[in-house]
Amino acid sequence: MKGSWDSAAIKSVFYTGLLLLLGIATQRLGDFTSPIEIVRMFITVALLSAFYLAFSVAGWLAIGLPVHWLCSRYTNGHLVYYATLPAILLTLTFIFNGPWLLPGCALLQACLFRYYLHRG
Repeated sequence: MKGSWDSAAIKSVFYTGLLLLLGIATQRLGDFTSPIEIVRMFITVALLSAFYLAFSVAGWLAIGLPVHWLCSRYTNGHLVYYATLPAILLTLTFIFNGPWLLPGCALLQACLFRYYLHRG
């Protein structure tokens, strides 16, 4: 392993969250008709950021770090091993018309984690 896993995990959570917030902001760009709408947007961003951070930390502790340990111990650390579980969950949510946001963010975090880990 070239890089440090803690720095890679922090970067993957941060960049995925930033992309998520930018996507929501661009989707709601035309909704700012009054000052109260701007306040609502800031509150929404703050709540989303808090819940995203909480779910990301819980996901990394419960799933991400054990999968990373298994991948680094028993495999060659290829991207396929890091992205398999989130990709399966994302595929199942598309098949059953479920919420795609959580497994989509997990897949992006896993890919970014692996990229920053092996980039050094």
